[in-house]
Amino acid sequence: MAFLKSDLGRPLPDVQLLFTAAPLAAWPHMAPFKAPFTDGFATRIVAIQPESRGSVRLASNDPAAAPLIHQNFLSSPRDWQSLRAGFRVARNLAAQPSMAPFVGAEFFPGPICESDDEIDEHIRKTSITVHHPAGTCRMGVDAGSVVDPALRVRGVDGLRVVDASVMPDLTCGNINAAVIMIAEKASDLIQSRTAQRRAA
Repeated sequence: MAFLKSDLGRPLPDVQLLFTAAPLAAWPHMAPFKAPFTDGFATRIVAIQPESRGSVRLASNDPAAAPLIHQNFLSSPRDWQSLRAGFRVARNLAAQPSMAPFVGAEFFPGPICESDDEIDEHIRKTSITVHHPAGTCRMGVDAGSVVDPALRVRGVDGLRVVDASVMPDLTCGNINAAVIMIAEKASDLIQSRTAQRRAA
């Protein structure tokens, strides 16, 4: 794994490389029932500081109705630049002399994928979410924030939100540890409030 800056002028890393010691389509195998997959490895390129912003809206006043979620991935040109740069870094790493004993050939997308347009087409065809949605219920002190610094939903008594949706901005990596910290802080806040009620 690596965290990189696609542009040295950036204050924080914006690209994560995830190395997998097998092809992405690898499967469990057990002779003679299932043949082994072709040997290989893969590198996934992740934009970890995307500028693209989606939205979550109510579909109706029915609380059981599913919300309208518009993820709006890759709507920012800078996100394309990050992924494009990460792609080229991953390819360059695989081409280093120390990797030569382990690399026969690049089979996907293949060496013919060179130009910005060709790389963008590859990104367009293969992009997926890495299942770390965040920031849809932003915490803050301004009128546009959904929860206050104590994680209480503004305008609703007795309701807090305790997950990655309260993050006002993204972390530069996986969100698991940050979510655990949010939960620990929420626990402290709730216990403190319970203690105050008992004292009263």
